[in-house]
Amino acid sequence: MRKLLSVITIFMLVFCITIPTFAADEYGFELQYDGPIVKNVEKDAKVLLIGVNGTLHTNVRIKIDITGPATPKILATDTTGVEHDIAQTGYWGADTGFAVQGDFTNTTPIKATFIEEGNYQIKLSLIDVTNPDLVYATKTIDIQVFEDAPGDITNEMGNNIVNNTVEELPKTGTSVVEYTMYIIAIVLVVSIIGIYLNRKRINA
Repeated sequence: MRKLLSVITIFMLVFCITIPTFAADEYGFELQYDGPIVKNVEKDAKVLLIGVNGTLHTNVRIKIDITGPATPKILATDTTGVEHDIAQTGYWGADTGFAVQGDFTNTTPIKATFIEEGNYQIKLSLIDVTNPDLVYATKTIDIQVFEDAPGDITNEMGNNIVNNTVEELPKTGTSVVEYTMYIIAIVLVVSIIGIYLNRKRINA
């Protein structure tokens, strides 16, 4: 009985050490642009949707909430060449959603124009189309818009917004490393149980 408990203990240790390696289900946003943002001057930027060992979600899109002195114009172009003002629609992505999984970086160029100076907050959320209460990732970005270009600011890397072109997701599924770790864990457990059973048969 004591040997069986030892085997169970070892199994639980292997399980607890190995499984967390695969438990990460991470999605995030990043917004990149150069220089200050100036009132009524169109700003080119890149919005990144990033997946790190992401669990499969088949029907997601990006929800966009903006607070500030006025509603900006934020233009993004879909795969058919149609331009959308995602600040007005409040979403980016097809109504039916799109799939995300695995490790990827999905980059979308945008053009943003702010008609009033001041401080803005842009909140990006990766939500489930079928149930908007399911939020897989969220990030709030603070942005300052100037009346005129400040002379003492030469470069500024900023926050984020988003795009969802499924074709741009370069990598999906379980990684080779993940499969390998699963196999190692299974082999260890089977070996431990086999040794225990063999010793029990010898001692019988």
